[in-house]
Amino acid sequence: MENKYKMAFCGLSLKLYPTGKTAPSFEYSASASKSKFQCSLTKKLYGLSQVMDWYNTPEVQAYAKQGYQLKWASKTQEPKEIKYGNTTEQIFTLYMAKPYKPTAVDGFKKVQVPPIQPQPQTIQKQQVQVKEELDDDLPPF
Repeated sequence: MENKYKMAFCGLSLKLYPTGKTAPSFEYSASASKSKFQCSLTKKLYGLSQVMDWYNTPEVQAYAKQGYQLKWASKTQEPKEIKYGNTTEQIFTLYMAKPYKPTAVDGFKKVQVPPIQPQPQTIQKQQVQVKEELDDDLPPF
């Protein structure tokens, strides 16, 4: 089977840890000044203020030049290493995604046909016909 993804996953991920609270409070959090995002390609770490530096690296720009666009996503998973009794963590990711382009099915292309406008005479004939069908002789009240 041919791989439809020609390039490796390119993302910048940050781990968020459980707060012990439930919604509507924040269920996961991390310190913005201490936490680092990790690049999936180079494994380099980036601070919040360095996200644009990551985007401008040659590795990420290779994706941008091929039409990939930035997207946000998150997932909850079990950590590889359980620390402090935390059994879940949330991964927050900024990643490069190829935009969706619909393709033809079985070689057929979609054809757009303009809607047919009924002729004015046809409408008048239909109105007269409906009136004739509804005109019943009703007894006077």
